[in-house]
Amino acid sequence: MMKKKEKSAIRFFRLVARIWIISMPAAIILAILLAINKISLETAGLLFAGVLIFTSILTTSVFKELENFIAYLKNLAQGLDIEPPRFKKGIFSSFRLADTFLSVKKIWSNQTLSDTTILENLPDPMIMLDTEGEIVFMNQNAKNRFGKDLLKQNMDQLFQDKKIQKAIGDILGEQAQTEWFEWDHDLNTFQVRIDRLPALTRNGAIAVITMNDITPFKKFRKQQVEFFANASHELKTPLSIISGLVETLQGPAKEDKEAQEKFLGIMSEQTEKMTGLVQNLLKLARNQALPGGNHKELIDMEALINKVALDLKNKANQHQKKISVSADKNLPKLLGSRAELGHVFQNLIDNAIKYGEPHSTVGIHIQKADLLKQECLKIDVHNQGNPIRGKDLDRLFERFYRVDSVETKHVEGTGLGLSIVQQIVHEHNGRVNVLSSKREGTTFSVYLPVE
Repeated sequence: MMKKKEKSAIRFFRLVARIWIISMPAAIILAILLAINKISLETAGLLFAGVLIFTSILTTSVFKELENFIAYLKNLAQGLDIEPPRFKKGIFSSFRLADTFLSVKKIWSNQTLSDTTILENLPDPMIMLDTEGEIVFMNQNAKNRFGKDLLKQNMDQLFQDKKIQKAIGDILGEQAQTEWFEWDHDLNTFQVRIDRLPALTRNGAIAVITMNDITPFKKFRKQQVEFFANASHELKTPLSIISGLVETLQGPAKEDKEAQEKFLGIMSEQTEKMTGLVQNLLKLARNQALPGGNHKELIDMEALINKVALDLKNKANQHQKKISVSADKNLPKLLGSRAELGHVFQNLIDNAIKYGEPHSTVGIHIQKADLLKQECLKIDVHNQGNPIRGKDLDRLFERFYRVDSVETKHVEGTGLGLSIVQQIVHEHNGRVNVLSSKREGTTFSVYLPVE
């Protein structure tokens, strides 16, 4: 470190050099005037002395302010946010230069605050590391997910996988500029990117880690694979049966009229099953491709459900059941798709008929209710039958999922009906719940907001 006396001596010699350099043009002019006998030596000496005195006063004032300004800039460059020096106003001062710089600094500071606010409120977690791998910054999302206690901790406290630690080590060691990897944390999967910054930030960060939660995407991809596998399986079974029967009809049963009638009946049933499956698949695809549809029809839900109940009356009689519809008075109408909501309650009432006990009543009740503090209609579809087990309740609305029990073995279905029901209800901004017990039976409750 340089001593104060040495610094003072250097400043003094700099000042003298500046005074001589600034005075040099005046000295040359006086020397020329002296050489051509325009002024005397004494006059030239007095004039040059005056120039030196004036230049010394001006230079001392201006360059002292410039020295202070340079020292202030050096402190800023080192990350020290100190008070700026005070400058005199005047034609020969550095005030305008300093004032301009401070205005620019204020703009930079405001921009930095804005950038910090943006980083703090990013929807994805973001973490910054210093050269030692210590976490020096976490935005709010990262704090909420991983805890505030990780600040000032080494990144190994969060990333305990050796491969991930190596990737981060390569970034910090300048062996790589960018690294990508997937990271499983609790029940979530993140796509993580780590980048080395071109220079240290004010908080000492040299690397930034950004995370994108890809859990929903991976879940969707898994469901998509399962969907196609289940759809292929559901179509393969009736096709195999029909194919086998066709071969039999073309061969051993070619002249057997009784067998032909029996096999044609089976083929008709399997064809009907495939047709229902394909129609449901097309409906699911259509609803996903065109969500919302025509939801601008004004619907009287009591009238709609009475019509559905009437359409299913014959089927209920075949299953030795009755359908009862009741409704509160003065129910409001709602906006939606009459065809889609009709499909919802046709499916639910049809299921209640198929799964209910013989000689029982399928009860439908319509009433006013609240859904998330919004006025809505609640439609309950109830049947008295064997209860749905808890493990089945959790998966009841999954595509192709069917309750596997002795009581339901005889019931035909594709496993897509309730999935379509849930999709349509959600498109109407509603909700569908199910409660089931041996004592109370099973009730599907559909909540539809009233516009």
